[in-house]
Amino acid sequence: MKLKIFNSEFLGNVSYQMIGTGLAQILPFAVSPLLTRLYSEQDFALFTSFFAWASILVVGVGGRYQFAIVLPSKDAEAHYLFTLSIYITFIYSTLLMLGSIGIGSFFNHQLGSSIYFIPLYVFLFGIWTSFSYLSVRRKTFFHNATAKVFQSIIYIITSVVFGLVKLTNLGLILGRLFGLATSWLYLQRISIKKIDFVKIDNLKTVAKKYVDYPKYGLIPAFLDTASVQGIVLVMTRFYATNDLGYFGLTTLVLSAPIGLVGGSFKDVFYQKMTSLITSNSYQQARGFFLKSALGLFVLGLPICLTIYFFGPDIFKFVFGHKWERSGYFASILSLSFLIQLVVSPLSSIFNAANKLKVASLWQTLYFITTFITLGVSSYVLKLSAEELLVVYVIHEIILYLIYFILQYRTLNHLS
Repeated sequence: MKLKIFNSEFLGNVSYQMIGTGLAQILPFAVSPLLTRLYSEQDFALFTSFFAWASILVVGVGGRYQFAIVLPSKDAEAHYLFTLSIYITFIYSTLLMLGSIGIGSFFNHQLGSSIYFIPLYVFLFGIWTSFSYLSVRRKTFFHNATAKVFQSIIYIITSVVFGLVKLTNLGLILGRLFGLATSWLYLQRISIKKIDFVKIDNLKTVAKKYVDYPKYGLIPAFLDTASVQGIVLVMTRFYATNDLGYFGLTTLVLSAPIGLVGGSFKDVFYQKMTSLITSNSYQQARGFFLKSALGLFVLGLPICLTIYFFGPDIFKFVFGHKWERSGYFASILSLSFLIQLVVSPLSSIFNAANKLKVASLWQTLYFITTFITLGVSSYVLKLSAEELLVVYVIHEIILYLIYFILQYRTLNHLS
């Protein structure tokens, strides 16, 4: 009976996350046919390049301490970690702002004036992430899901308004910023009744206790995210702006099911896996891991097959004739999409098992092989955009299979 109740709680939490995250992903997806008619390929190219750099830089927010918020048995210690992550995010964002002022002209040909919005995005994302993990700790998944929905709604409204008034250069970027700010303010309102001062000694104590998160997580996470965005960075440098715009729409569409299934599952998977490992229920943890992998595969396979066989036709019909090339890109990327959908949500096993060093080794390998593969393909072999994506998919399948094996071996070696 206890196990049934626990499973019911887990399924309920997943349902909240999937409904909220689903709406957060479906709403922008539903309005994207309008956005593709309001914004040009060049606008999507700028949007894609901006978030490639922003995604790499947000890795440093909070010093990665926000990921440890769910671990302490005492609420006071979790509060210290939360406060520490907020302080680090503020300092980090301020340094980025000073840096963007100093080197902004160097990236002017890629990002233009949008580079000055990156520190703001990093700050908002860092604060929002800390509040989000505080919500995960408290198991208030309904509020977490609601915040994501608010984020999408504000993004849609803002982006459409900017598109209609022809302020399209930064419209998509500003939409994301307004949405993120709204989501953060909602979580803050329902999470914090009053702000308490935390002594520096308490912050030092938790910083030292959980130092493995920045020590083993920070640099590898930078490398991992840079690897994920490597394809965008390479296309920005070596390929036509229009191709980058087409690729940007492709990633926007493919990220919807990944965000719906993987994103919603990951938070609850992390919370339950942490609970199982903490209680020394290793056999249950291994069974839950394998069932989770199989479930994600079953959910992702129909989407993968549909995109593989009908991608160009779907994109042409939904987004307009000029975006058919995005559909060809999606068809090529569908297999890598499937393996990422299965493996990425399970990666929190390294955090739950406190085996961050294993993850860091894979992330380093992933970074090195990604940039060697992309660099040789684009600069030396001068492959076309389609050929580059085929090579990229083969690399992703191999590396993510290695990642999955490491995840299971890490869990299997716990005793």
